[in-house]
Amino acid sequence: MRTTLYGYIEEMDFWKSPIINQVKKHNHAVINNLKKDDEWPPLSKEMFSITSNSNNEIYRPNMEYSGRIIHFGANLKSVEHEIDEWIIKFEELLSKLIWLESKVHFQTEYSELQTLSWRVDLNIYKVIHDGKFPNVIDNSCWNFESTWHTE
Repeated sequence: MRTTLYGYIEEMDFWKSPIINQVKKHNHAVINNLKKDDEWPPLSKEMFSITSNSNNEIYRPNMEYSGRIIHFGANLKSVEHEIDEWIIKFEELLSKLIWLESKVHFQTEYSELQTLSWRVDLNIYKVIHDGKFPNVIDNSCWNFESTWHTE
């Protein structure tokens, strides 16, 4: 059976240039360094894309307003049976990025839409404006919620 899995990671953008440009380059490199052919359950480079602004000066909507979106998706065969292993891989990815919020949605042919949510707790992760590259977000700084209940 097919499982449709998709979502986003919202990049944190609380800094001005040149720090925000370094954050963008860092996050882009992390996504580009994902394996092309990952073992099951996959979390591979082909699943991901990052929004960016157009270079067209005539018509240029701001696609990065309040942070870029790293979006992803795939149709996989019954990945819900290994969703816990996939979450471990996904959280490893989150721990390498500078981000604010992430949501993953997945739905099988026999279940309703399930949502997994991560959000950085800004009371724990302190955004510092000292001109230095910010720390990546480790799991002690985020909250996790899920509608998925494993049995």
